[in-house]
Amino acid sequence: MEFQDGVLRIASFLAVTIGIIVLFIGKRLNDKVGILREFSIPEPVTGGLLFSVLFGLFYFASGVAVTFDLQARDILLVYFFTTIGINASARDLLAGGRPLLILLTVTIAFMFAQNLTGIGVAALFGLPAAVGITGGTVSLIGGHGTTIAWAPVIAAQYGISNAMEIGIASATLGLILASVMGGPIAKFLIKRHGLTPAPQLVEEVQDIGLSETQKKTGIDHLDFLRGYRQN
Repeated sequence: MEFQDGVLRIASFLAVTIGIIVLFIGKRLNDKVGILREFSIPEPVTGGLLFSVLFGLFYFASGVAVTFDLQARDILLVYFFTTIGINASARDLLAGGRPLLILLTVTIAFMFAQNLTGIGVAALFGLPAAVGITGGTVSLIGGHGTTIAWAPVIAAQYGISNAMEIGIASATLGLILASVMGGPIAKFLIKRHGLTPAPQLVEEVQDIGLSETQKKTGIDHLDFLRGYRQN
């Protein structure tokens, strides 16, 4: 870690360590704050938002910017994309049947909608269409990993020097909005349509939405789901 020209540079090892701490703090907050569990806010989002605010306040108060060495990130992304599909199988895809086909169709349709919207907004501001694509499917469907992988290519081929920043900002905004909106919408639909899990699937329910205390005391999952529905 070094400080130079008003910028605090954090080395790769410490950056990874801070990332782990952010994840643990997000998990602790989710365990303590019921509404975060109720709306299924991801733990990295909880911790990341908190630390983003803290770093923003630090910069506002001191004028010192904080940057991180991202070398470890690129290596970890290779591991992530190499192993993410290791448990996938054609049998699982075929078992999805019609619902999976509908979901795939809707997803592809929204991909086109995202790109067309992104290109349209970019055109309104007099920006190249590649900017709209970067803020569209590349970041919103692909997420941070795909953005990081393609941003250098987009920057080199289309001369968009800040393609990485555009993509990362779009991916972060999309992740936060999806996390904040997804839980409440899902809860509304579950209560509106009176949805309950099939009895044979209850045993497959793990610990999503349960606090640490509930996990340790071995609360009956079916009773928990019934109470969740009543509330």
